[in-house]
Amino acid sequence: MNKPLIQRALAGALLLGAISAVWVAGRAAWADMLQLSVRYNISQWQAGKAALPSIAVWGDARNTLVQALAVTPDDPQIYENLGYLYALRAVSAKDIPELHQAMLAQAQEYYRAATRLRPMSPYPWANIALASHYQGEDPGEAGAPLWDAYDRAMAYGQREPAVQAMLAEVGFARWGELTEPRRSQLLAMVNQALPHSKQQLLEIARRNGHAALLQP
Repeated sequence: MNKPLIQRALAGALLLGAISAVWVAGRAAWADMLQLSVRYNISQWQAGKAALPSIAVWGDARNTLVQALAVTPDDPQIYENLGYLYALRAVSAKDIPELHQAMLAQAQEYYRAATRLRPMSPYPWANIALASHYQGEDPGEAGAPLWDAYDRAMAYGQREPAVQAMLAEVGFARWGELTEPRRSQLLAMVNQALPHSKQQLLEIARRNGHAALLQP
């Protein structure tokens, strides 16, 4: 093969690589633009800074995220946000057992998808544990899904206020099922929490009858 032909082949390969990179970047940018307002709204709902969505607003947010997911199916944040929306719907449907359970199951599916893409993020693991708890899962053996998710959330995010609250909800509600190491970890997590989040954790403990175990 002569030198000009080699140069043309290399140039062609570089051009294809550049086109591919632009395509990937363009898809990601389009997906981000699609869900920009939804991500903002979710952050406001999570922080309690905006009224929770109506069914119509919930449906619009869900459809936008599904559309973005079709563009970038490897974005773990989209799966986490979809999990949050379904968990939110489960809470609003708590008086309709069948719908409540169906929404919790769907939330778990999305959170599990997020963990496959970002396995050390504590938020989806904590949400999986909480959803399993609300589903009334009997954890049975120590390695059951509920406790596996709980342990991972504790390992990766015990200093994150949102994760702390979910772990406290599960741990204090199921205190009798906790192993001794899990009890020690939970109490240490609450006692070492920052003041702005510790009060919420103490309230969760009180609600479940375990406030006396904690430092004031």
